[in-house]
Amino acid sequence: MVIKTFRDIVDRQKSIKKLEEMKRYIEKRIQELEQEKAPGPVVRAGREILKVEMAGKVTYQLERVKCGKPNCQKCPHGPYWYGYKRVGGKLKSFYVGKELPKEAKNRKGGQAPSVLQQ
Repeated sequence: MVIKTFRDIVDRQKSIKKLEEMKRYIEKRIQELEQEKAPGPVVRAGREILKVEMAGKVTYQLERVKCGKPNCQKCPHGPYWYGYKRVGGKLKSFYVGKELPKEAKNRKGGQAPSVLQQ
């Protein structure tokens, strides 16, 4: 039995329809793998999640944040975008700002489910 490389399999294929089917499968598989690595919505105390956007391995969340000061009249503050990603198996968060980064703007996302809002 001869083990063929991916390139051998693709190069031997004569049907455009079959190649397009393979392409769709590969794109779907890449998306699945990217979603496995990106953290889902991250719920943190004192924050209200308004929107969630996924971009590759990063999850962006539009959040309103409570500052923790006992008499703050402006709480919650924001909304501000925060990014979440896994680094070395640990979840890391970072402040993005009032605007969503360009690389995340055209990705699929949507409103946060009501169960995530705190």
